[in-house]
Amino acid sequence: MVAGQEGLRVADLLEDGNGSWNEGLLEALFLPFERERIRNIRISPNRPPDEWAWCAEKDGVYTVKSAYGFLATNGDALELGGASDWGRERWLWTRIWNVPVWPRVKLFFLQLCSEALATRANIAARIRGENSFCSLCNSFFESSLHLFRDCRVAQGLWEGLGLDAATAERGGGVRDWIEASWRELGVREHGLFMVGCWALWEHRNKVIFGDNCVNPESVIRRTCDVMDEIEGGGFLRSKTGGTGGRLTRTRVKGWTPPPREYVKINVDAEVKEGEGVGMGLVCRDERGCVLWGASIVQVQSWDPRVAEAAAVLEGVKEAVRFGHTKVILESDCLPVIDALKRKAMGRSIFSLVIADILALCNSFSSIIWSFVSRANNCVARELAHPFPRVASSFVGSESLPPSVNNAVLFDLSVIQ
Repeated sequence: MVAGQEGLRVADLLEDGNGSWNEGLLEALFLPFERERIRNIRISPNRPPDEWAWCAEKDGVYTVKSAYGFLATNGDALELGGASDWGRERWLWTRIWNVPVWPRVKLFFLQLCSEALATRANIAARIRGENSFCSLCNSFFESSLHLFRDCRVAQGLWEGLGLDAATAERGGGVRDWIEASWRELGVREHGLFMVGCWALWEHRNKVIFGDNCVNPESVIRRTCDVMDEIEGGGFLRSKTGGTGGRLTRTRVKGWTPPPREYVKINVDAEVKEGEGVGMGLVCRDERGCVLWGASIVQVQSWDPRVAEAAAVLEGVKEAVRFGHTKVILESDCLPVIDALKRKAMGRSIFSLVIADILALCNSFSSIIWSFVSRANNCVARELAHPFPRVASSFVGSESLPPSVNNAVLFDLSVIQ
C-alpha cells in the first residue's frame, strides 16, 4: 500500500465528473493484471448506489437455488466433493435422453455437447498442417460452435425451421449455446433442434466426401423428413395443414425496413480476447437508405452479453444525438432484447447497462425493441468486425467500406 493512501475506498478510484477510472491511482496501487481487470469493470454514468452483487446469477441477486446450483457445478474446484459431476451434467443428459428421437441422434448430440466430434478444428489441434476451415462456408475456423450456430448454412437451417433461439449469439462454448437454446425452446422443439444438428453434421460429411454440394434447403428437408418418420407422419401434416403434401415454407425474410416516420437502428458486438470489443451501429429509414453508422472499439474485455448491451446503449445514445423520436432498435442478442422488454432490474454489470439504456428512453416518443437473427443483421455485424480494427463513423452511405456496402445492397435487394 502506498503511504498516505490507506483509507482509500473504491469510489476514490473514480475521476470526479466523468465516472472513469483514475489512471494515476491505478498505476500507483495495482499490479498490471489487477489494473486490466479493474478497467474491464464498466462504470455506469448514472452512479447508482452501492449494492452487493451475487456473481453466480445473471441479475446479481442472491437466491438459495442459485447457490445450490453454483455448488453443484463448482464443487470440485471448491474441494466440496464430486457434486459437479452430477448437477449440470444431470440437468442436460437426462433431458437429452428423454427426447423421443432415434438413439443415434441422441448419441451424436451427446458427442456434440462433449466437444467430441471430429470437426476440422479438433483434427487440426492434433494433426499439424490439417485444413481447419469450415467444410460448408470455407470462411472460418470449423469449431463446433461455428459449424452448428455461426455458419451461414446453420443460420439458414435454424431460420428455415423457425428456431430463432438457436441463432442468438451467446457467450461461452458450444455447451453453453446448447444449454441456453434448450431453455428457450419449447418441449416439442427439443427433438427438432437435436435432429437439425444431426442432419447438418450428416450433410457436412457428405460434402467432405463428395456426395453432395452445399445446400441449406436439403438439410431442412432432411430434418423434416426424419422428424416426420419419428412422429409417424404427424410432423409434416402439422406443417402443411394436413394436406399430406411436401413441407412448404415461406421465403426466409431478410432485413425488414421500419414503418414510415420510424428509423431502424441495428447493432452488433464482437468480443476478441486480447483486442477488446468491436461494436457496429447502422441507422436506416423506411426505404432502407443508410442515415448514419459507426464502428466503435473498446479496449475492455467484457462478457459478450455486456458487450451486446453496450452496443445497444451506443445505438440509443446516437439516436438521441441525431434527434430521432421514433426508433426501432434491433439486436441479434436475445437476452438483451428480452431484458429491455421486461425492463429487468438487477445488480450485475449487465443489469446496470440495461438500466442506463432505459434511462435514455424518455428522449423518444416511441422506441421498440426487436430481435433479429444474425443472418439478417449483416450490416451491423460487418461494422462490428472492422479490419484493421479502427473506430470510425459516417453519415449517409457514400463512405461505406466495400464489405458493408455489399451487405446494405443485399438488404435492399431483399426488400425490393
